[in-house]
Amino acid sequence: MPIGDEPIVIATGNPHKVDEIRAVMDGIGVRVVGLGDLPGEFEEPVEGRDSFEFNATLKAVSYARQTGRVCLADDSGLEVDALGGAPGVISSHYATDGEETGITREQRDRANNAKLLKDLAGVPPEKRTARFVCTMVLAAPPLGGVFPPSPPGGGGFQPPHPTRSTRHYDGRFLQRTSGNLPHWDLGGATFFVTFNLRPGGKFSDAEKQIVLDACTHWHASKIQLHAACVMPDHVHLLFRTLGGDDGSFTTLGELMHSIKSYSATQINKLRKSRGPLWQEEYFDRIVRTPDEADETLRYIEANAMRAGIVERARDYPYLWESGEGAGGLEAPPSGKTRTDARVLAIVRGAFEGRIGMPGDVPRGDNGFGYDPLVLVAPEHDRTGAELDSAEKNARSHRGAAARLMACEIERLRVGPSNASE
Repeated sequence: MPIGDEPIVIATGNPHKVDEIRAVMDGIGVRVVGLGDLPGEFEEPVEGRDSFEFNATLKAVSYARQTGRVCLADDSGLEVDALGGAPGVISSHYATDGEETGITREQRDRANNAKLLKDLAGVPPEKRTARFVCTMVLAAPPLGGVFPPSPPGGGGFQPPHPTRSTRHYDGRFLQRTSGNLPHWDLGGATFFVTFNLRPGGKFSDAEKQIVLDACTHWHASKIQLHAACVMPDHVHLLFRTLGGDDGSFTTLGELMHSIKSYSATQINKLRKSRGPLWQEEYFDRIVRTPDEADETLRYIEANAMRAGIVERARDYPYLWESGEGAGGLEAPPSGKTRTDARVLAIVRGAFEGRIGMPGDVPRGDNGFGYDPLVLVAPEHDRTGAELDSAEKNARSHRGAAARLMACEIERLRVGPSNASE
């Protein structure tokens, strides 16, 4: 999906952040607006604690759904190597373990800085390496946020309709294949499928997106996908197979092989590794009634919430639903989809330094947060709060991420995005 001429929405109400990103995007002729420039009110997603990438993706996808426009969101904070990457996603509320307590920004900064210096007590200067990090994610809803027409062959849940026998359905025969598990296949039926990583495996956020893209690839061509959810170590799908022009259906085995093979190849490339990724078998069942379809869809929706990853089920960015419903589930109002926004690009910018020693820091007046503690690389003789505004903006982690995103946007403007290939 190339980037069009419509302004990109910066998913924030902070005008200073919008201005900083606008200064970069002006250089490539891309207009941007903030949420405050749009009419109406928007529901703010509840951020998690997984990673900057997770939170930025969550926000970009959520606001792309709500606005029906291409949206850019970011998440940022401080990573300290000696603390295993902490404060990380709770940088703003490190002293209170990520909880908002209602104190002023100045009080919060003092408390966070005091905790950071205390946690680094005894760590020598050369081991106090750190960086400010900003991850940016660009997301877009398909067709401007309105779901495309139902694919050929009908829409919604379709239970199998028996005719002459329990093995014969409207001219189609129920087929059984076996590996270590039995699999039942029926062209045009609705399937609930679960497949798992090999024991001990876990997806990163980037890998979850690869799997989700593989799961949605055949939507509206070989399958009508009702829902997909990519969890840290397993995947749930609810879909109906669609007939081709010649009336033939892609088998369940062929579909699963395509999804698992493609995603494994791409993830191994990302990891620079080789070898099997998925468990060999998958679990499937044919969904026979609208009530069963509804129950299955609710189960898929609630997976991430039950696992404690998000507080609200539809805030999970690796949950995809068609918005048409299944088995009588109502579609969202105004034709808007619920969770079908697509990630177009992910970038990460960083501002390197190290945390100074107590007595030497904090120092400097041109900064806030952790700026007075971070000695700027490579010299490590000035803190971030001692830089003048021009140098600080030039080194900014958000500015670095914005410049990388500008390169991605230029690529998207001249060719199809990875999300729609």
